[in-house]
Order: sequence, then structure tokens, then C-alpha cells
Amino acid sequence: MYRNPQGSIEKTAVTVERLAWGGKGVARAADGRLILLSAPLALFPGEVVEAEIRWKPRHGEGDVRAWITPDARREPASCPVARACGGCDLWEAGPHAPALKKAMVTDLLARSLPGAPAWTWLEAPASALRHRIQVHWTGRDLGFHRRGTNALVAVTGCPAAAPVLSAALPRLQEALEAKVLPSRPQRWELATGTPAGEVFAQDEQGRAWSLEPDGWHPTTAGVEHRLGSARLGHRPGGFFQVSPAWAWEAFGRILAGWDLPPGTLYDLYGGVGFFSALLSGSVQRTVLVEADAPAVAWARRNLEGLDAECVAADAAEWLPEGLGLPGDLILLDPPRAGLAPELCERLQEAGAEDLVLVGCDGAAFCRDVKRLEPAWRLEALAVADLFPNTVHVECVAWLRKAPEA
Repeated sequence: MYRNPQGSIEKTAVTVERLAWGGKGVARAADGRLILLSAPLALFPGEVVEAEIRWKPRHGEGDVRAWITPDARREPASCPVARACGGCDLWEAGPHAPALKKAMVTDLLARSLPGAPAWTWLEAPASALRHRIQVHWTGRDLGFHRRGTNALVAVTGCPAAAPVLSAALPRLQEALEAKVLPSRPQRWELATGTPAGEVFAQDEQGRAWSLEPDGWHPTTAGVEHRLGSARLGHRPGGFFQVSPAWAWEAFGRILAGWDLPPGTLYDLYGGVGFFSALLSGSVQRTVLVEADAPAVAWARRNLEGLDAECVAADAAEWLPEGLGLPGDLILLDPPRAGLAPELCERLQEAGAEDLVLVGCDGAAFCRDVKRLEPAWRLEALAVADLFPNTVHVECVAWLRKAPEA
């Protein structure tokens, strides 16, 4: 049977068999070779699409250019730049987007953690809009990066963002055009608190402005979130949950459903104290470790009145041998790249017998669960859709010390 030579490009019609992690569509060539498809909009299994395929030694990688036989469930996107903007992945899936995302997660876990216990899926509510967005200013246009490039898609609003952020985009562009704000080309972050209200803008130099009725004013105030009985603040531009109220609810439901110990919480990669505050009513004391010193300063404010120690240090470097005692809990919420191998090795000898691992990249998360073996056994697993209309999820695992042989 004829095979396309490596490096060749072919435009052909293929059928999407299933969805893989990262939103990839899986198809096959006539000779059985695997094809991984990327698309600017949601893909449904069973759809026939026209794709431009680049052939590798053993498989093909394709970009969907058109839908030949679209699924009947497709709906028009409510975003006018859905096909071009790189911010969202699942436009045109409508109410079926959560089911498509769950199918991607199912594929990942079945392949990466085949022995995992039955897992819980938390679907995002319609209210889970983004309270942080990053936009780019070229000196003339304001918008998001075009999918797969650094070219700009100009926007005047964003249906995935909280309405106050969407409404602030024209106000930001007006101030940039008038040179009221620094007008050199750069990235800007817009953020609002919880509930959504005051809007902050931060430039790449870390300078912040708040939006008032008469325009933008320099500010040193923090972004504030009222989540349950907690009051959490952070600097504009500082890391925080994208949909804070939904994240608080989702993580709260997950962790409350597990029989976690009540001793000392070691909150590693703790940021400004989100998980320390969330678990404050169920643990005796907290040790929070975070490399970003400004975030640690905010954590001390956020956890004031609690028995909490906040340490400015890299978690992998800080982690001592034999961390904790039976009855303590280690919680790790690392960056997208996941845990360092040496940290996983030191955790093999931890004194604590319970560990919660949080991961925003499913592939790295599964890798880290396996790296924590053989000392740690996967007890429970949950996946929450904290990033609606994208292919991203938050994975959470409860691991317990495995019995010694």
C-alpha cells in the first residue's frame, strides 16, 4: 500500500473516531496510520472533516480546514472571532462542550492511569466566567493572539470573561490610543475580584491602574475575593484562580468528600493561601511554602488570625526529608510543568501519610502520580472543569502512604 513520504503534506477527508487529551481529534488514514487533528472549533466524534495533514515517520498531524459532514449538535458560536482567536477551543459545541471535555479526560486517564479508581467529574456552571484575561496591544490594536501565532485578533469584548472585564476592553484601548496609559506594544492583564466589580489593569512592568468612572488611575490596592467566610487578596497581575467562586466551590466539594487528616497542612506552592484558607476549618495549623515573595506577603495577610506559617522558598528546595507526621496532610499545587523528579523522590520518605496533588496539566499530573509510586497509592481522583470552553481541566488526587511490604 502506498504511504506518503515523511514531510509531505496532503489535503484529504478523514473521519474523527474519538477525542484525545488536549482536544485532538483522532482519525486514521486508509492504511491504518494514526492522524492527530487540531481544529479551531470543537470536534465531535463521527464528523467528516477536510484536513491538511503533515506526515511523520509513523503518523500524521493535521489541521482541520473545513467540515464536510458536521455533527447535528453543532451550534453557531456566540463569539465573532471564535475561529481565529486562540483563547477558547470548544466554540460550536454549545451545551455539549462539557461532555466533549469529559471524553478527552476519560481517554487520558484510561491510557495514563489504567489502574485508577473511579473518578468524579465536576462540570462548570454557566456562571464560571473568567476573572482574569490577558490581552495584547500592538500600538494600534488590542486583542488576543490568533490561534497558533503571535498575530493579533482585535476584540472589543469577550463572552468568556466577566462582563465588567469585557466592558473594560474599549476603555483600555481608548486610554492606550490617547497615551493616558503606557502606549508601547506589550501584554496587559485585566482582573476583577469576587464578586466581580472593580477592574484592574497591569502592564508588563508590574504597574497597576484601577478603572474609575472618569478613567484609569494608578493604584497600589489589591484585588479582593470574598469566598465563603474567607477574604483573599492578591496584587493585580498576581496568580489566582481564573473563575474564583467556582474554583472555591469545586475544590471545596472535592476535598470535603475525602477523609483527609486534621493535623498540620503543608501547603506547597501555596500562592496567596487559597487552599490554606479553604481547609482552615479542618486542620490544626498550616505551613505554606511559596517561591514568589510578594505572594507570600499577601498570604500572611490572607491567613491572619489562623495558626499559619508562611515561608518564601522554592518548595522543591525547601522540602525536608521525612516531612510531617501521621495525621498531617501534604498538598501540592505545582505550576503547569508539574513536580520536579527530586521532589517526588524526597516525598517517598515523608512522615505524613496523606497527600493531595493538584494539577492543571493532565499529562503532567498523571506522570507525577506515577512518579510518587511506590510509596504513595492513589486513593481517590476528581477532575473539575475550571476553564470552560477550553480543553483545560484541574485534576485532583488523594494519595495515601502504601503499606510497607
